[in-house]
Amino acid sequence: MRARFRSLPAFAAAQTRLSVGSVFATYGVALVIFLIALVLRFWIDPYLPPGFPYLTFFPAVVICGFVLGVGPGTLVAVLSGLASWYYFIPPHNQFDFSPGTMVAMGLYVFVIFTDLGLIYLMMRAYRAELAARQETQRLADRQEVMAQELDHRLKNVFATINAIISLSLKNASTADELAARLRDRLTALGRSNLLLRGLRDGEDASLQSVVFQALEPFAIVGTTRFSAVGPKVPIDGQTVIILSLILHELGTNAAKYGALSTSEGHIALRWAVEDADPTHDRPTLLSIEWRESGGPIPKHVVDGDSPQVGFGSTLMKRVIAGIRGFTDISYPETGALVRLSLPLDALSQSRDPAH
Repeated sequence: MRARFRSLPAFAAAQTRLSVGSVFATYGVALVIFLIALVLRFWIDPYLPPGFPYLTFFPAVVICGFVLGVGPGTLVAVLSGLASWYYFIPPHNQFDFSPGTMVAMGLYVFVIFTDLGLIYLMMRAYRAELAARQETQRLADRQEVMAQELDHRLKNVFATINAIISLSLKNASTADELAARLRDRLTALGRSNLLLRGLRDGEDASLQSVVFQALEPFAIVGTTRFSAVGPKVPIDGQTVIILSLILHELGTNAAKYGALSTSEGHIALRWAVEDADPTHDRPTLLSIEWRESGGPIPKHVVDGDSPQVGFGSTLMKRVIAGIRGFTDISYPETGALVRLSLPLDALSQSRDPAH
């Protein structure tokens, strides 16, 4: 029954704006209904006693108002009033302005105004109910999306924590060292989530804000020891967490063994967007370069050994690979050089970083 009502022009107009053709069609149908009421009134006129000039017109107005809308109903009401006044209120075939005729027409106007007014209020209430239903559905959909997003982010966070714990166990020699590493990395994870909490609904963080947030504990942001250059690149929730962890790991290593372990050390961070290369089936990439200088010469260079693969390198490669990225880590004499390549589409569609 509700579906049938919604298909009526009056109810359809409450849901969406009718086309010009549909509006003309409703007024055309209203004219047809008026003509039917007029012909029917002429047909039954010989059988009616005096005093029933509006007998067929009242139903016509109500039907038009309810089915076609208040506008077509008003048109039928005006035409019906004029027809009743001219043809069916004595003296016939003229517009009489005697007191009796004016009282009869006043009664007609009052009844019609009441009918169309009630129909108007009913349609207004219907529009309000429809808007309330749509708002309720919108809120329900938004709640479902938020629940799915929360579930997705929790899975990603737990997967990242699992990777951190697993790799920390392999690289920690004592319980205190394990606890310290876990504390530092989980703190970095917490800072990335604090950054996400500051975003408005539907807003992405920028790469620059993630860089500053992740490196803030090392007191180099805004100093001459650190430079960050690159375009504004929006990134989504999970990529914020991944890059925060990587930058924290790079900063920690630099503070322990690299450029930040000396007063003259410097870190240059640059990023750029590289266009896709269809000939090599390469998507659009975000390239990030972390370059240290002014710090001590890497130990393996002094000893002439191969560089050791530690926790930080393993963590970076694992989480970057989880979003279809690539990692290149080298240790020239000037200091650590890390290059990350991330598909640009992965920055807003990332998935679990660890398995």
